[in-house]
Amino acid sequence: MLETLLAAVVVTFAFLCLFRLSRALTGKILAEHAAMRVARARAVGMNDFMCLKVARVASIPVSGRRLWPEGDEFDYDMERSRTRIYIASPNSAVAGGILEYSGWGRLQVEPGDGTDTEVHMSDDWFSMTGSASFDRNFELFMDDLGL
Repeated sequence: MLETLLAAVVVTFAFLCLFRLSRALTGKILAEHAAMRVARARAVGMNDFMCLKVARVASIPVSGRRLWPEGDEFDYDMERSRTRIYIASPNSAVAGGILEYSGWGRLQVEPGDGTDTEVHMSDDWFSMTGSASFDRNFELFMDDLGL
């Protein structure tokens, strides 16, 4: 019985460690994805607030509990429509009234000029960093339009 108890404790501990590691790896992948989305947004001329909103939407799967709108059940169509409205919001006061997650306060975005972007996300146990870069072609596009 003692051997079974020890084996159960070891197996449970190993399972919990693997679960935490998988969350950390998912966070790392999503931090890289968010950094890529921010770099792309910056490369086409978006401002810092737009880059922050893009990073927040890209990190929704690891952002924790939804604070606004309140509700426990997940409705994909509602979430999809709210993210589009959130991205189009003009300022942070309006954006907070459309969509808000508990983990968005731990998200830091350093958009740079689009050629070097970093996104930092933190968890209770881990801190993940994603980085990406794009060629900045916004000026070339504007020159082609004669602006």
